[in-house]
Amino acid sequence: MFLGTYQHTLDPKGRVIVPSAFREGLQEGLVMTISQDRCVAVYPMDSWQVHLASMRQMRTTDARERQFVRMITAEAHPETLDRQGRITVPVRLRGYANLSKDVTVVGADTRIELWDSATWEPYREQGIADFAEINEAFNLGIL
Repeated sequence: MFLGTYQHTLDPKGRVIVPSAFREGLQEGLVMTISQDRCVAVYPMDSWQVHLASMRQMRTTDARERQFVRMITAEAHPETLDRQGRITVPVRLRGYANLSKDVTVVGADTRIELWDSATWEPYREQGIADFAEINEAFNLGIL
């Protein structure tokens, strides 16, 4: 389980430090790919396998479902942590998420998300503002 928010910097080689609290879950490798809201999703191998299994349930006869699966898998990139606990984010994924220097690393339960910090802040502010309304609208009963 990945929880919390951390601020890091993308180095000139496209590497970002993975918070030490997240590293244990990524020792067996990881997969990065595009995600909703213009961020990069980072899945530990076991979570990636579960994610793939759910995508395999999508209909290959439906053009939109087929396109969705194709984009997720075409943009996927396997990676391992280096000795300093960094991962190299491929250029195409950095471009997709507009990652240039300041990166917010977000724990999102079964995955990690890499956000451009300038994109994350307004997204976070809106999410905080909408939190109570969403909780009530969906009768989530959280908190």
